[in-house]
Amino acid sequence: MRRVAAVVAVAVAAAGLGSGVARADGDPASDYLVAQKVFLPYDAKIPKPEQQKLVAAVQSANRQGFPIRVALIWSDYDLGSVTSLWKQPRRYARFLGFELGYYYKGRLLIVMPNGFGFNWPKHRSAGAYGQLGTVAVGSTPAAFAASATAAVQKLAATAGVTVSTTASAAAPAGTVGRNGRDRIVILAAVLAALLLGGVARLFIRRRAGP
Repeated sequence: MRRVAAVVAVAVAAAGLGSGVARADGDPASDYLVAQKVFLPYDAKIPKPEQQKLVAAVQSANRQGFPIRVALIWSDYDLGSVTSLWKQPRRYARFLGFELGYYYKGRLLIVMPNGFGFNWPKHRSAGAYGQLGTVAVGSTPAAFAASATAAVQKLAATAGVTVSTTASAAAPAGTVGRNGRDRIVILAAVLAALLLGGVARLFIRRRAGP
């Protein structure tokens, strides 16, 4: 029983450590956009339909050879420890582009309440900002996401790409995620549960053996 208690303590500590590491993240979008194409804000309650339209638009653009990833920064909380870049979408776009540079070198769109940021390594951004200047950023969560969708459509249109906002089997709505922190916490919890289950089975077998 002492061994079981010790293993339980280790498992709980591991789960707590995973959560702590996740919360210590310096720039959440830089982690999330390594594998995903859309980063949604933590505390903005964006309606599901607007989330789905944005994800569908981004997936559609990428499938048609127009690589782009999008980060919606609703508040300074979404910047983690780089809050000094709050309401500086252009600077943050360059910063995030550099952060992602090892994994992703395509177009990057940032949406903040006061405007857009755009980054595409080794390409001029003046044309993109000219297009983005015709899109107004919405002040509500739904309009905020709709602005991002419109911006993706506008940018893609300059390359002759018509973007669809209808979710398809290749881009299910379930691909919408909040951030990488939740995945770390969930993984730690699953590992802890598996470990506890293995220990419990071992204990029962030993008790049943005699």
